[in-house]
Amino acid sequence: MTEDHIATMPKVEQHLHLEGSIRPGTAQRLAERHGASLPESTEPEFTGFDGFLRAFLAGLELLRDSEDFAEITEDLAAELAEQNVRYAEVTSTPFNHHRRGMAMAEYREGLNEGRKRAAQLGVGIGWILDIPRELEPPADGFTADYILGPLAPVGVVGIGLGGPEPGWPAAAFQRSFARVTSAGLAALPHAGETEGAASVRSAIRDLGAQRIGHGIRALEDRALLAYLSDHRIPLEISMTSNVCTGVVATLADHPIRALVEAGVAVTINTDDPAYFYTTLTKELTIAASHHGFTLDELADLQNTAIDSSFADSETVGAFRRELAAWRAAGP
Repeated sequence: MTEDHIATMPKVEQHLHLEGSIRPGTAQRLAERHGASLPESTEPEFTGFDGFLRAFLAGLELLRDSEDFAEITEDLAAELAEQNVRYAEVTSTPFNHHRRGMAMAEYREGLNEGRKRAAQLGVGIGWILDIPRELEPPADGFTADYILGPLAPVGVVGIGLGGPEPGWPAAAFQRSFARVTSAGLAALPHAGETEGAASVRSAIRDLGAQRIGHGIRALEDRALLAYLSDHRIPLEISMTSNVCTGVVATLADHPIRALVEAGVAVTINTDDPAYFYTTLTKELTIAASHHGFTLDELADLQNTAIDSSFADSETVGAFRRELAAWRAAGP
């Protein structure tokens, strides 16, 4: 099994942050456009989860107007298209830009234009707009207001919850999630990344989570694993991310295989590919090389990803047919 062959597989990604996809070349173009300075190295450097968050937030300063958002979305879509990613649910964090003084109409226009450009490249995008738990006051409700208001971009599929778990429990954001899900959108929070199984339980109980970002600490609770399996609540796995942020020691130590063997539905994702120097093709190759996933198993995970996505029925059907044809063709 080669990475080149895995690259030809049609793919879906569920856990991918727009602002974490800005590669050094794109950052350089944005800096030049705005007359901003970059450090001598545009490669992000950080240690641990908190260090990653500081680097991530610093990178937001390059995003100043609607064209910036359109451009980073287009660049991301071009990278996805090269890997045969057909559909991606991409997370963005409106509060981070609102607090920097950006007009939300400008933000919306950038996302809308970027999504149009992505479609022209053959990549469908659904937006997940998430709450930064350490920054947005729970009583504020800004993200829920934005999603439900007139300035939301086209293609929003759900509300997310990101940032550090310790000290910012999911239950505090219950009202925001209830408002958004009552409007028919999905609950897609991060949990069980930097805190244990109780965080995953809270995301399900308090927020009505339909998928869990990361969730690997669910392994600490056998009853929770059974619940995830029985209710088909997928975990969005990002192996390289977990190693880079210190959640897991090495790629070989990642519990993805144990989760699958416990009957939990999982998908494979990149999280913040520019910060973790990865691609979806690379993550699938890691699953094969480090954890023994076969091509059939990798294809099964892609079916899991499209089936647990919030793509429209036409996109789902077309993807399943293309994946079946790829599978039938063999290596």
